[in-house]
Amino acid sequence: MHIYGIESYIAVPLNRRDGSYFGTLCALDPLPATLSEDNFTIFHLLAQLIGFELEADEKQRQREAELRGLEDLIAIAGHDLRQPLTVLQGRIQLLARRINKGVGIDIVLAGLAELHQQTDRALLLSDMLLDVARMQAGGFSLDYTNFDLVALTQQVLDDVRAIAPQHRFILDAPGICRIHADERRLLLVLSNLLTNATKYAPAVSGPIMVQISDAPEICTIQISDSGIGVPDEALSRLFERHFRAPNAVERGLSGSGLGLYSAKQVITAHSGSIEAAHSSSGGLRVTVMLPLVDPTTSHPAGQ
Repeated sequence: MHIYGIESYIAVPLNRRDGSYFGTLCALDPLPATLSEDNFTIFHLLAQLIGFELEADEKQRQREAELRGLEDLIAIAGHDLRQPLTVLQGRIQLLARRINKGVGIDIVLAGLAELHQQTDRALLLSDMLLDVARMQAGGFSLDYTNFDLVALTQQVLDDVRAIAPQHRFILDAPGICRIHADERRLLLVLSNLLTNATKYAPAVSGPIMVQISDAPEICTIQISDSGIGVPDEALSRLFERHFRAPNAVERGLSGSGLGLYSAKQVITAHSGSIEAAHSSSGGLRVTVMLPLVDPTTSHPAGQ
């Protein structure tokens, strides 16, 4: 220190309220300083004050970031929910006019089935958005039950066929695949993946393949399409929140960038994995791997 002409030096650590280290408050003096106990006390109090202020600033920036995320989520929810609700409103008005004209019961029942489909679509979307909000708030948990994954997949396929009747699906699965997991959350994941496949793969491109296989400890679900696919550089980012592949944006295909993010969080919470790759037909192949947990044992990490 003498080469810089420093005669006196004092340093006090800056700590957060929880005791974690933040930095150091230093003071240098080119002259010999006479420091009393009061001087040290004042310096320590100043260091505490600065540490508390820096911590408060950090928390404020974090709250602002969370608020911006919440605002984005509300905006996306408003946009994405508007479509099925608008369709639902139009179908109700059309059905009311037909009933007033005295149409047959078959037409009324068909109209009610369409209303049911659109209502289910809006409910699934709202459930997904609520889950994303819970994930951000740290209040996300799973509700484990025993169920047949093949039957659940068939149910989701029936629902998606009703929404996208022009598409063809091929299911390759064992007769039954018992699994211990959160049934409603996996229903949302499968619905999301299959709906995405219909959105990005025109019906003329070929059938959407759904394959389920089970090993002694792992259940694998693969959904493959022959659609537009994604560029190589986008594959690793598909499961990021709000990310959308550039070729989908260029084509004007609507989306929030939350579906695959939500799916990854749900699968990860089950101690599973989800990956995307190019399918052999040039589209996209999404692979989900889930542990087949014995219900008599503890749940996977992530519950």
